[in-house]
Amino acid sequence: MSTTAFRIHIGPRWAAFAQARPDATMLGTVQRGMQIGALALLSDGRYAQVNGDVVEVLNASRVRHAMRSQHGTALAPQSAPAAPAAPVVVTIKKRRRLAGP
Repeated sequence: MSTTAFRIHIGPRWAAFAQARPDATMLGTVQRGMQIGALALLSDGRYAQVNGDVVEVLNASRVRHAMRSQHGTALAPQSAPAAPAAPVVVTIKKRRRLAGP
């Protein structure tokens, strides 16, 4: 696996690398070392690099990290709604105390 950082540019430059696809939302471009292509958010919530008809799934955490570091925010996949957080349960236990002499 490559340790090269992703460089992500959000915007319409993706059109130079791919055509619009019905199963994906095109976000911008992604560059991994010498490879560059369109950055797409697939309908199942995964990120991918698209070059023509070739779709290569990317590591989602690395893409989100690159977006946060370069743009200040990461685009979350829209397919999975956020689950409500379960309430926190706190249990308080009394301590035993020994009577002194």
